[in-house]
Amino acid sequence: MTAIADTRLLFAIEFLYSPQAKQLLKDLLERELRGRLLVPTVVLVEFVEIAGTRIGQEAAKNRIQLLKERGMEVMPLDEEHALMTGSLLLSNRKVPLADAIIASYVKSGEADYVLTDYHRSKP
Repeated sequence: MTAIADTRLLFAIEFLYSPQAKQLLKDLLERELRGRLLVPTVVLVEFVEIAGTRIGQEAAKNRIQLLKERGMEVMPLDEEHALMTGSLLLSNRKVPLADAIIASYVKSGEADYVLTDYHRSKP
């Protein structure tokens, strides 16, 4: 099965929770990297913005590069997903843009579920 990660997962592994909880998230991420883990470009934007304030822009970019080297696939926002995201936002006016972009990959069938620090969820 294919997962698509949200920003909160990447951020949580780095900065939230106790060492034990971080390890559980790292183990989860490791399992997903052995399968197929997608990350939309908007997640990279948010991660660099948020993590960059804590560890610096270059360190945040390095973390992304390490994940890519371990198998994470970056998904660009193409026309199909942009239009699907727009449709999702029209029907769910309170959903943040990034969440709708992430959901578009599940809705299109390219990902089976969203991977977050909370749980697996299907939009």
